[in-house]
Amino acid sequence: MKTKIEFLKYIHGLLKNPKQESLNLSMNDVHHKGLFSLVIGGTKFGNLTRVFIADNPILPYEVQMHTHRYPIRLTVIKGQVLHHVAYKAPSQTHGVSELSEFEYHSPLNGGAGLKYLRETLVNIIEHYIPIGATLVMDEKDYHTVSCSQGSIWIVEECGFKTETSKVLGVPFVTDGLYTPPKGFQINDKVQSVAKEIKRIILDYELV
Repeated sequence: MKTKIEFLKYIHGLLKNPKQESLNLSMNDVHHKGLFSLVIGGTKFGNLTRVFIADNPILPYEVQMHTHRYPIRLTVIKGQVLHHVAYKAPSQTHGVSELSEFEYHSPLNGGAGLKYLRETLVNIIEHYIPIGATLVMDEKDYHTVSCSQGSIWIVEECGFKTETSKVLGVPFVTDGLYTPPKGFQINDKVQSVAKEIKRIILDYELV
């Protein structure tokens, strides 16, 4: 396992010498208007290294709680990122929420979108993720994030485990989201993220 500074130097290396095949998979307005997904590693979905940049603030639950089709490692680089995690509850007692549960098969992957499954009881826990902290989640874990404007976090996809994901909340539409970015937008994001990563590396090197 890499130390944190080794990981940061690895990410900085990807940003300094990006592969165009990876950058071409970048997407604007992912999950939320103004949330940029910068792909800096990999060319196959499920094994990508993405950097998310929030050009707009994201309020709690504006992005529905969801699982992923693969385990992930999430590392915060900048901003105030609040992590919301849901755990299945056995009964509806104080503090337990009842939410609609959906199966989601993205139209981008040949699916039909949302399919209602059931009402589900969950406990929701929230905590801020410190800058430099890494979270590990498997494909069954429900989560979402809210954040301040300008927040940056890295998501490493660790290989597909399932064809569909799950969503908790109310139905949503993706109209107007998942838009292809311009080349200059990608280049600007690469430069701004590299600057933030380098700043943290320099702080480590002072110790």
